[in-house]
Amino acid sequence: QQGTVWIFMGVCGCGKSTVGSAFAETIGCKFFEGDEFHSKENIDKMQNGVPLTDEDRWPWLDSIAEVVADHSTRMESAVITCSALKRIYRERLVGGAHRYG
Repeated sequence: QQGTVWIFMGVCGCGKSTVGSAFAETIGCKFFEGDEFHSKENIDKMQNGVPLTDEDRWPWLDSIAEVVADHSTRMESAVITCSALKRIYRERLVGGAHRYG
């Protein structure tokens, strides 16, 4: 499936990273841990138990959308993990991928 980007979504601790990385290895493509795209400020908030707001999440989701668009444009497959629990977050990922792609 050259150029396909899979996004594994779910709540914290459900196994997104475990399953996603194994899947990426099996199909031979790059794996991205979505949490690595958070800003330092977001990471600090999460480590201190402060819930992220939508405003905190937009740049994070846009960064992931850029990766989706980049890989799609180059016809390179990838697997990404991302909680994206709200519909509006998923729409942001899809809209951003089109915006950047």
